[in-house]
Order: sequence, then structure tokens, then C-alpha cells
Amino acid sequence: MSDSPYFPHLYGEVDCGKCEIASECCYRGRYQRNRRDFSHTSGRCPRLPDRRGFVDKSQRDLYAKTFPLVHAERGEDSLFLTLTIPGVKRPRRVYQTRGGSWYFRDKDEFGDSIRRAVNFECYRKKEAILNFMELYDFDYCLFRATIEDYFV
Repeated sequence: MSDSPYFPHLYGEVDCGKCEIASECCYRGRYQRNRRDFSHTSGRCPRLPDRRGFVDKSQRDLYAKTFPLVHAERGEDSLFLTLTIPGVKRPRRVYQTRGGSWYFRDKDEFGDSIRRAVNFECYRKKEAILNFMELYDFDYCLFRATIEDYFV
């Protein structure tokens, strides 16, 4: 078993065998547990994020400590993206290059400012995120992110 807790992928089946709370989970084996459009009370895995990216309230702190998360907040005609990194108190603002790559500003080992690449879901444009949020009438979403080793 890994040291980090098991949270299922955003799409696809939930592998309850990898989860450390599977023995006491009352949702184990339910048909709807891999569906993001059902609530946790309907039988969906409490560690599987819903369409807005939120896991069950009892799992939220552990989820934020496990993965970098991009917080998307919709304004009047704009979108604000911030990145929270486990173990780092200050959230970072997420920007986009003209080529469509997402990044945040970080410091290297010498203290110089760098642009570190970050990926989340499959969104390449802010308009796609805004369209998704408008389609489901969301003002706030979370996306699981991966921080890349390369710079933009």
C-alpha cells in the first residue's frame, strides 16, 4: 500500500481494493459509485469528486493535503484561477501563455522567478472552463492538477 491515500481518477471505475477505508465504507459495491453526476448519498464513492470537483465533506481536508488543486472562480466576465499546493500555505495565481499552456510563478533554488507548468483536466482555454461552468451554472469549481517538471 502507498503512503498517500487513494482517491479515484476523475473518470472511470473506482478501485475499492486500493482504498484504505474500503472495509468501513458503506458505499462499497454500489452501482452508482463511479458516477460524478450523482450525490454521495446516492451511493457514489465519497472520495470521487463530483462535477464541481468536490469530494464528500468528510474527505475534503485529506483531498487538499494529497493533491495540488486549481480553484476556478467565475466573476462577471472573467475567470480567476488559483493553485493550492499541499504543504504550501499561500495559494498561487494560475496564468496562461499565448500558446495555451497553464503556469504559475515559482522560485528556483537560486531564488530566481520561473514559470512552472501546471496541467488540470483537459482544458486548454479559459473559454472552455467558463462554458463548462456556465453549462452547469457553477460559480466555483476545483480541478485536480499536476505540476510538471518543465518550465514555460
